[in-house]
Amino acid sequence: MSVRKYEDLFRKAYEGYAAMAWGAGAVLLMVHRPPWWHLIVPVLVLLSVSRALQVKRLWSFRLALSLARGRTITLADLMQRSRFYCKRGMLSLGRGYSWTQRHAEIADQILNRNVDELPDLPLFVREAMLELEHKPRDALTKIDKMKLAVIRKILPSNTKPVLDSDIGAPWIHGIGIEQEQDLGIPFTSLAGHTLITGTTRAGKTRLYESITAQIVDIGSALIVIDPKKDIDWVSMLKLMCRLKGRKFLYFDPAQPSKSIRLQPLQNWNTKSEPATRIGQLVDADGSFAAFAWKTLYRVHRALIATGQRPTIRNTKRYVQMGVEGLAEKLLSIHFADKHGPEWDRDLKNLPKDGKTMTRLDWCIAKFIADGESDDIIEGIISMVKHSKEHYSKMVQVLEPILEMLGSDELGDLLSPDHQDLTDKRPIYDMRRVIDEKAVLYIALDSLSNKTIASAIGSILLADLSSTLGAIYNFSTPTDAYLFVDEVAEVANDQLIQILNKGGGAGIKCFLAMQAIADLTVRLGSKDKCEQVLANLNNIISLRIRSAETAKYVSELFGEVKTRTMDVSYSSGSESSAAFTEFRSNTSRSLKAERSSLIPATLLTRLPPLHYFAFLAGRGIYKGALEFIEADREAP
Repeated sequence: MSVRKYEDLFRKAYEGYAAMAWGAGAVLLMVHRPPWWHLIVPVLVLLSVSRALQVKRLWSFRLALSLARGRTITLADLMQRSRFYCKRGMLSLGRGYSWTQRHAEIADQILNRNVDELPDLPLFVREAMLELEHKPRDALTKIDKMKLAVIRKILPSNTKPVLDSDIGAPWIHGIGIEQEQDLGIPFTSLAGHTLITGTTRAGKTRLYESITAQIVDIGSALIVIDPKKDIDWVSMLKLMCRLKGRKFLYFDPAQPSKSIRLQPLQNWNTKSEPATRIGQLVDADGSFAAFAWKTLYRVHRALIATGQRPTIRNTKRYVQMGVEGLAEKLLSIHFADKHGPEWDRDLKNLPKDGKTMTRLDWCIAKFIADGESDDIIEGIISMVKHSKEHYSKMVQVLEPILEMLGSDELGDLLSPDHQDLTDKRPIYDMRRVIDEKAVLYIALDSLSNKTIASAIGSILLADLSSTLGAIYNFSTPTDAYLFVDEVAEVANDQLIQILNKGGGAGIKCFLAMQAIADLTVRLGSKDKCEQVLANLNNIISLRIRSAETAKYVSELFGEVKTRTMDVSYSSGSESSAAFTEFRSNTSRSLKAERSSLIPATLLTRLPPLHYFAFLAGRGIYKGALEFIEADREAP
């Protein structure tokens, strides 16, 4: 059984002394020319070069820890690389290397050292580099340019000295820089969905830009839900859609004139679904939540029975103003179907009996007198006869959400009027977006109004869930991607269903969040939070600020045994011995302990655009993204 050699990469470069000794020996032999010197000199030179290469490897490693890497890539180059990877069945994720036990061992060595014990660039190189970098280009002298050329030869491309103002620890990526190569995630693993963790300014949006640009390029349907609206992300998607001839759809409550209109109650498989979508947004429980759902369900069934499609706006009208008009229309249709167009001829001869009997009262009385049974009609009659005072009290929990989503310009966006020919803004729903393989960007404007943004995101996710259910049951699987930034702001039960069963309908989800605690608070329990996390098979973790989240992600990456070298020294002498007599002892022991493959402390110290990833259930990688250089479209 072979055992990998343990090496302390922060020791002195003793090989340098050996290289000089072998080199000096070769020189002496060439000077004195003893017998057979011409045969021995090549051997000494070879040994000297071998030792020098070992020194170079050690110094290169230490240099890699002292440099920060900031790479850029043009959009054309990204697309060229993406198409190469697409042929191999993968999406590109920048550059990096496979993180193994060896890298974990080196990271442990670094973490157990003081900052001043870590290697750094020679002071003259650092000072010269910083001075020349901050000088204007036209102010550089010939000597400055020569210095800069020499330094550029010393330092690898796309690198700079680590500054005190830099965020994160660049040495994490430098540990395995010699194994760096292009990284990708297989398409076959994307159906298992992907979790992206990262704190503010860690690079989540740049990662999203890179991945979504590739998805636009390959022609798949793309739905983006972004609570805060990132201008750069919008611009990148618009640019890619223009270059590829794709349809770009933009929904933004903050810019209604630029926005498309969406109908979140357009798609449903059972009549109860529209009521459930609105009911889940109600901030109530117990009898109030049950009464709100029952009210919505009865109104929606009556609307469908009268040939109308439920919308948020017409639901708001009947909940707030009463269902008398809807009930009369429903009864009129019922009697016309049963008795023909002349069913109401007796209304002209109604007996007054000193009391006022409305047309609705007469219709209700006639329905009861006929002794018929119809759940929809009976439900709406029950609402008409219900105590107005009690009804007004019970629906107070329902009115705020209907008022928020069904009024003013937002009401026009979410309850589009197909008969209004003056409004030229296109009308879409999730099924149409997927069928047309369009790119839909949904900006929720959560900075202005978090409550309304959360409600819009939740109800649109419910529409998508229903659409995927219909595709799963009645159609062939589609090819669509869902990206949700700050998922804790819009997560609901329908999102869990999308993650749990949406893969069978062809949806691939990417969910980003800053901390697990945000998702727990949103869903109301750790169990539901775990339901979401358990359905995310791929993990891409940028810098994390939350200790709980860092610990959770670190545990998912698993454990390995890392080795440390313990060195002990002892010396002593006997009292009866001469002062020149003493004894000493040096012992070394190699100890292995179980530790995290990627400690939580590394996750909290990553520089921007750097990440750890667990992909396809098989490999753990350390990667770094490039910043995409492109002339972005105005949003």
